Amino acid sequence: MNIEELKKLMGIIKLYPPQEEAIEKIMTGKNVVISMPTASGKTFIAYAGILRAMNLGMKAVYLVPLRSIAYEKYEELKRIFSDKKIVLSVGDYDSDETILKYSDIIVGVYEKMDAVLRHNPDYIYNVGILIADEIHLMQDPSRGSTIEVILTKFKYYNNSTQIIALSATINNYMDIAGWLNAEIVYSNFRPIPLKTGIYNKGVLKFDDGNIEYVREDKLKIGNLVKRTLENRGQVLIFVNSRKQAEKLAEELKEYTVKFVSNRNLKFRTADEKNVYDEKINSLIKYGVSFHHAGLSNDQRKIVEDLFRKRSIFCLVATPTLAAGVNLPARTVIVRDIYRYTEEGMIPLPSFEIKQMIGRAGRPGLDPYGEGIVLSRRGDFDLDYLNSLENINSNLNDSGNLRTHVLGLIASRLCNDRECIKRFFDHSFLLHMNKMNIDDRLNEIIDFLINEDLVTIKKHLRATPFGIAVSNMYIDPLTGILFRDSLNEIFSEDCILYYISAVPEMIKIKYNDDLDYPSHFCNGDFDMDAYATSLLFKDWINEIDINDIIEKYGIGPGDIYSRIEIADWLLYSYERIGEIFKYKYKKELIKLKTRVKYGIREELLEIISIPNIGRVRGRKLYNLGYRHLKDIADADPKELESIPGIGKKLSTEIIKYAREKINVKEFSS
Repeated sequence: MNIEELKKLMGIIKLYPPQEEAIEKIMTGKNVVISMPTASGKTFIAYAGILRAMNLGMKAVYLVPLRSIAYEKYEELKRIFSDKKIVLSVGDYDSDETILKYSDIIVGVYEKMDAVLRHNPDYIYNVGILIADEIHLMQDPSRGSTIEVILTKFKYYNNSTQIIALSATINNYMDIAGWLNAEIVYSNFRPIPLKTGIYNKGVLKFDDGNIEYVREDKLKIGNLVKRTLENRGQVLIFVNSRKQAEKLAEELKEYTVKFVSNRNLKFRTADEKNVYDEKINSLIKYGVSFHHAGLSNDQRKIVEDLFRKRSIFCLVATPTLAAGVNLPARTVIVRDIYRYTEEGMIPLPSFEIKQMIGRAGRPGLDPYGEGIVLSRRGDFDLDYLNSLENINSNLNDSGNLRTHVLGLIASRLCNDRECIKRFFDHSFLLHMNKMNIDDRLNEIIDFLINEDLVTIKKHLRATPFGIAVSNMYIDPLTGILFRDSLNEIFSEDCILYYISAVPEMIKIKYNDDLDYPSHFCNGDFDMDAYATSLLFKDWINEIDINDIIEKYGIGPGDIYSRIEIADWLLYSYERIGEIFKYKYKKELIKLKTRVKYGIREELLEIISIPNIGRVRGRKLYNLGYRHLKDIADADPKELESIPGIGKKLSTEIIKYAREKINVKEFSS
């Protein structure tokens, strides 16, 4: 394949000048930092780099920050490079994914790739090109250090790997290019014109000097929405909280309803039915909805698809949408330019606002885009929007350093203190700050040795415990807490508390409506961790999901995301328990299964059948189908009459149960 064929496959007729400049530099094999606005063609540039690697017989890795983006890139790359072996790497951290060795293109999230490199650092030497998408997220407290460490690993151990770093417009792109020894492609070019405006008290002033008068309504924003819908465009609105997203969507119904042709629009997810299904269904028939992290994955995907299909004209979202989903919108309105923090209300960084309004105007979808910022106090101007902040390192955080130092030792990339110091000398942190962190690194190494995560004889080596903690991709402090609790008598309450107390868990705020602690496990007691453990307790006791939503003031997406983290942490607990011969291993495995599915212990056998979740499992159990044998002996007609089962599933589960029983009988 050549560039012309790639253009044809992607429906591109002519390249934009910045694309031509970038591709010319990429074809020399040099590292390139590309800083261009959203929707300016960065993806094609990345794929051109992959094309070069494929033609040279090299392996390509495309890394992104979010699973949703990874799935999108994976599907597109499968279509374009249909003759190549393409692998999606976003799953469990405790897997070296040997399949990657035999693949041509790997699409993954940063954390998963870092975990893979800990299992098998030889992958560093097998990669011809590394695409680092959304590199500006190095400043993100949760994942920024991982992005930086991955790039440092390739830069330090295999500088023959070509690195292509992609970002929206950033201020200190020259610093990043200097760190990566890269060429620069910087451009403000957008194929679809983007007008940026400030709206205050009925006056809409654009950066091109144009002024419009849009009567201010009771919502301050309703007539702005109506203005775009009348011109057959769609509107994406960003607000600062979930509650505001839901409230504003409800209030906008009267403005969007007149543009709706299908008032019978409804959806149904595969999830356990919850109140958010009703909330969304009550809105979409008016052509409006909301989007935030409290929705389940299914609910978010359905809302996104309806917006893409133009069944929803107006979508109110929290800022998380700006980073993770490619949605078309004629007009983007940033209604809330302040954010709630522990220190009070603070203005949004200009970079974040740029990311949001960059979603306006998509090639082939809109003739132009509008980014409108609502300035209710009249205290926001376009100068602030154009004064972008620098991207800084987050590697200096003690927890981040501790985790990555152990990762270097456990993967045997470093076996002495000097190697570790040299490695961090090549980081963006020390490229930007001429500081000395040798003492901190020595303290971390001594801590890891004292806690038996690392041993030292001639060289630094991770112990089996240290290797497990590194491979599980958990904080060493988490591993230590799990190890120290193994000597306690098994307590379901305490284990749920321990997995809720560690840094990896997203804790729920304790409030006085919740029960006061009935148990105090070892260590400093954390009331928020206790509240989170109560959620897991309710979940495994099969409390209705709507009651959990109401009790803790969260959404289904919050529940499922915490269950996913808990599943990973309990698996890590189990692995550490194996090393130290934990005598309650069976009880721990049962608890892990119960947390994963949200069931009481009596459903453990019936839940082993595929497609039988906690709701169907409970129905079957209550009707007397309590064991595999009961299902195997069941009358298919009776099973299919049970709500939620049906003919197809009835046949499948009976077949599965009979096969399992036959295997057991044969084995015995």
